[in-house]
Amino acid sequence: MAALSAGRYARPVGNAVYYERHRPERTLLYQIIEEYYPAFPDLMSAQCRTLPAYVQREFEDYLRCGRLEHGLTYRMY
Repeated sequence: MAALSAGRYARPVGNAVYYERHRPERTLLYQIIEEYYPAFPDLMSAQCRTLPAYVQREFEDYLRCGRLEHGLTYRMY
């Protein structure tokens, strides 16, 4: 069994390879962003600064990516 990042494993099942879904909530980067990002825009506004909309959108999309409760979404830019 070959270990891949964030808890994914490639396991042969007959001639096919079984895929276990990516679990982003287990990664350190995801946990850090999930914990600290919600307060970051408030901190920026307290300093009379704002994050560009595309940066906010990227953080929010990253936090939704791979999470089943958000369903399958695809954003076309």
